[in-house]
Amino acid sequence: MPRYLAGPGSADFQRAWPFPFEEGWSLHRPDKGHRIAASPCLRVQTGFLPDPKNPSSGTWTTTVQQPFGPARWRATFTGAVPLELLRDVHTALLTLYLADQDNVEDYLLDEDVPAVEGYLPLLTNGWSHTVRRDGKQVFCSLDNVAALWHFYTEGIQGSWVFQAAITDRSPVWKATFTAGTPVPLISAFTNSLVEDEPLTRAVRDLPAPTRDYLYFPDGLPTAAPAPKPALPLPAPPAGRSR
Repeated sequence: MPRYLAGPGSADFQRAWPFPFEEGWSLHRPDKGHRIAASPCLRVQTGFLPDPKNPSSGTWTTTVQQPFGPARWRATFTGAVPLELLRDVHTALLTLYLADQDNVEDYLLDEDVPAVEGYLPLLTNGWSHTVRRDGKQVFCSLDNVAALWHFYTEGIQGSWVFQAAITDRSPVWKATFTAGTPVPLISAFTNSLVEDEPLTRAVRDLPAPTRDYLYFPDGLPTAAPAPKPALPLPAPPAGRSR
């Protein structure tokens, strides 16, 4: 722990996808390393695009769209995201999709849930909270090496950017959610960030920059790193505006 510094773990990408492929969800591998999953109606599409310069890295992308229309919202994760965290987000996505089949509500495009539901798990777990007058609020982890930015003036319910890093260099991994992303999906993401069930990793699987910041489930740290400055402010993800 903390799980946001654990690295991706398993190389089995399907561990990140809880989708019922035996019930009509499709799975494609159009090119070496590319992986794409889609709902039977093709409204939900998610996939992994490897980095040609670094086969162990890449980008996970999820979109939801109306038939034959552009994406209404998009969520992206860089390759070092823990697969367990991705699975939690995709499980919430599947729950919204199945709820849409049983009701007239369009939960995949729901804009009525207040944004506070998305960041409340962080506040209840001691993350710091700063509200700025320029339309941004930031939540920092207790170890000050992870942060979530909420651009609350960027479209419906705002857009979101998460970074896990050690210094002001490039983050170990990053997640972005454009405006219009259902808040229950953000809540699933933040709940997974603060989940207290530890992850299992071999030492070789851990990102080298994060190893000194991990601790064992009994609370004994592997090291006592000095506090780091807050992560640099990222640009908001491109998405819908009001």
